[in-house]
Amino acid sequence: MIMRGRYRIPPANALLAFESAARHGNFTLAARELGTSQSAVSRDISRLETWLSARLFERSRAGATLTDAGKRFHDAVLSGLAAIRHGAAEASELASGEQVVIACSHEAAHSLVMLRYGTLQRALGENVRIRILTYHDHLKNLPAEPVADILLTWDAAAAAPEDRVAAVKEEVRPVCSPAYAATHERTLAGPVAGWSELVFLDLLRPNEGWATWEDWFAAAGHPAGTPRRLGLDSYAYVLEAAAADTGIALGWRHFIEPLLEAGTLVALGQGYVEFDRAYYGVLTAKGRRKPLAQRCLDLFGRVD
Repeated sequence: MIMRGRYRIPPANALLAFESAARHGNFTLAARELGTSQSAVSRDISRLETWLSARLFERSRAGATLTDAGKRFHDAVLSGLAAIRHGAAEASELASGEQVVIACSHEAAHSLVMLRYGTLQRALGENVRIRILTYHDHLKNLPAEPVADILLTWDAAAAAPEDRVAAVKEEVRPVCSPAYAATHERTLAGPVAGWSELVFLDLLRPNEGWATWEDWFAAAGHPAGTPRRLGLDSYAYVLEAAAADTGIALGWRHFIEPLLEAGTLVALGQGYVEFDRAYYGVLTAKGRRKPLAQRCLDLFGRVD
């Protein structure tokens, strides 16, 4: 390997191949992750071992295990890559000018943040970049880079009162398409006890804290029979299925009002059922150091 310049270090592709192989304990899995061949990974690591004059892996049919020298080098590579990643995130943020990073679930991004995006942009200024990071299920999959300034969550108990606002109060009611409402007009005009023949659209997976049909039944009444449930993977799909005449969905006020105004969905029941819960905007440790993030958080408490 020919090294030029001030820093005599191996090529980046060799370091990435080594890090991936060390993490997986397998050259084939490393190649799959890096989008290359097993022979290319093996070749990069062999050249790296020659360059270092040290054996980094013990190879076997079961995989590859780091030697003591490999473990020492792996720690150094991880530290270096983390520093580069952090520096790249900071440089990107500075290069893009002022920005606010909002982290939330896919459902909240689709049905809440994007509905307010234009209003937030106008209030913060056209020179401010609003970036949305989405995660699945819960915070375990929250994207790490760049670190969020504001987190939208049901769990705000640990946040100081000045670091959180209630972005959405939980107010729900059933909704469906105009065509579905017309087809089942007589049933829907009657009490909930007679709604057993309807299709209830629901989420397949547990959610973060949203009200469920059972919560609404407890407040508005239960169907006398067992209605059919149709489960979908996301709340956005639930609303789309309702708009496609498939059944009735449980609609959150701030999410469904634009669809009601457009006539895509119609409201059912005797009004909204209110719960003593809210979906919060919370400042992260990074956000607390940014006046711009505080301004954005305040807007979440005022923008409808």
